[in-house]
Amino acid sequence: MALTEFATGNAATVQRWAEKLWIEMPHEIYWGKMMKENTIETIIEVKRDLEGKPGDKLSYTLVRGLEGDGVVDDAVLEGNEELLTNYSDLLTLSQLRNAVRLAGRLSERRTAFDQRMAAKNILKKWLAETIDEDIFTQFDSSPTDVQFGGNATSIATIDTGSTLTVSRIEALVARAQKASPQIWPVRVDEGDYYVLVSHVDVAYDLRQSTQWLDASQEAGPRDYAKNQLFTGRLGVVGGCVVHAHRAVPITTNYGAAGTLTGASMPFLGRQAGVFAWGARPEWWEKEFDYGNQIGFAIGAIWDFKKSVFNAADHAVIVLRTYRTSN
Repeated sequence: MALTEFATGNAATVQRWAEKLWIEMPHEIYWGKMMKENTIETIIEVKRDLEGKPGDKLSYTLVRGLEGDGVVDDAVLEGNEELLTNYSDLLTLSQLRNAVRLAGRLSERRTAFDQRMAAKNILKKWLAETIDEDIFTQFDSSPTDVQFGGNATSIATIDTGSTLTVSRIEALVARAQKASPQIWPVRVDEGDYYVLVSHVDVAYDLRQSTQWLDASQEAGPRDYAKNQLFTGRLGVVGGCVVHAHRAVPITTNYGAAGTLTGASMPFLGRQAGVFAWGARPEWWEKEFDYGNQIGFAIGAIWDFKKSVFNAADHAVIVLRTYRTSN
């Protein structure tokens, strides 16, 4: 029986790989576990309004919660209504692409692995890491609420004792709850949770704390496995899910002398950011030099913005601490 083989660049092959890429990408992006669409109960809200449609700008609106006391019994409500407070912002889509080209048919014969698969995996990883790093950068850009580890009150007063501790996490939760307007947690089952993404070095410092082992065993939802917010967590403290990632912004110029290593970490509540796809990640293949060389490319159209309304971060507190450089 004759077998049908699809050559590199065949439309059916490319489409199959593109569809597989689209399925896998949300799991490759670190922030994917904190992204949802069609709900406000998420750290990052996903918009698809422009996917496959003309236009490169998307306006979105956030409605603040009500803060009044209402009226009781037969008190008159008419004339005592609250105004809905809402703020709008704009996402501007941009395209990002990258590609690899294989050396040639003879070079391919010298390798013992599937180069198409290798190209797909390395390009997929590149795109996911690029999106992740952009989101970390955006959360850390021009913060309007900055807190510090230990007894520090500024970058200059950070010292080696200004580490991340259980007490500092609990203080961040209290600050979010008392903020005006309040930073709302994400509702998961019957519980409410914030998220703190620490740097991996800072996570090491945290786990040296004698408080950590007991505090991090706090009970969460009945089934952690069914909620991605908890995937890869270090622990849960005071209603805050603690994560760690190497792409958290770091520095080597903290302290009075500007010589201490540090990290700048996002503490996040509901709708802390908005992510929009303009076009799902795509996959292309192309032959060069009369079919001797093969190229593979990946690209996507998207944008991310930290939620900033009325000149203030909507649901982000930035925590800056000393970190042990491991």
